[in-house]
Amino acid sequence: MKIVITDDRFGWTDEEKQVFEDAELVVADCHREEDLIRACAGADGILLNQAPMPASVIRTLDKCRVISRYGTGYDNVDLEAASKAGIWVTNVPAYCTEEVAEHALGLLLSCVRAIPEKDRMVKSGGWNINRPIKRMSGRVLGIAGFGASGRAFWEKVQGFAFSRILITDPRGDAKLAAARNGAPHFTGEIVPFEKLIGESDFISLHVPLNESTRHFVNSETIAKMKEGVILINTSRGAVIDEAALAEAIAMGKIAWAGLDVFEKEPLPPNHPFLTLPNVILTDHSAYYSVESASELKTRTALNAREVLEGRTPQTAVNCI
Repeated sequence: MKIVITDDRFGWTDEEKQVFEDAELVVADCHREEDLIRACAGADGILLNQAPMPASVIRTLDKCRVISRYGTGYDNVDLEAASKAGIWVTNVPAYCTEEVAEHALGLLLSCVRAIPEKDRMVKSGGWNINRPIKRMSGRVLGIAGFGASGRAFWEKVQGFAFSRILITDPRGDAKLAAARNGAPHFTGEIVPFEKLIGESDFISLHVPLNESTRHFVNSETIAKMKEGVILINTSRGAVIDEAALAEAIAMGKIAWAGLDVFEKEPLPPNHPFLTLPNVILTDHSAYYSVESASELKTRTALNAREVLEGRTPQTAVNCI
């Protein structure tokens, strides 16, 4: 078997080598379609990270039986083309649930307490920095998206004495009802998205990216938010209209934003987020810990191995 890792973002392949010790394992560095076509020629299985996998590439895969995604999302794969080609597409859900929730909480605390700004000012000789900071307790938290990371985030904020925790999920009330029924001490109010954005002092986004959530934070929804709201995003960059968000931050409508994900990554050098002092930016790393990375790599390789050995993968996003 020939297994191709299209783009190695971690710097080691120990887990993949262990799963495919009897196969030819090729580690490529693909960024463009022509890179993928060349590297994946003759591959039986593909382990795909961030490289694009459009229909034009998939049509050239004459032997491939599985495209196994490193991660929970798969928006860089043309699922329809893969299905037509008879290629399984798999992903690794929930491998980094705790890490994402911890990262979202870290961003929220850093925004509320203006920690990056204070760090910069103290390092440049400042002291007794006079900027109004409001306490979190007694205020309203909104959690948009109550899948694995949204629920883990909800669990971690129970001790912060919010006056209310508002919860919504674009996948519908059934998802929320199941989550609520599974939590004997559920605290929170299940509300429509419009109510959440209108009444929350802090909003943390944990939604998947699809046509219903693309740019669902935009100029219209931002206008309905409270003055001075704090917005956290550890889901997908494209759920936010970045131009509208940058304008709202510059105008003071949004006091702080903590962002780990963006529509284009890395950020282009002229992006407005880079010059706004009250925006905290991290490098799409909410998923990361030493443990989660190792689990991700192992499960990605095992997903591909299952298909190649004739078994149905447990985490397939595209059933042929």
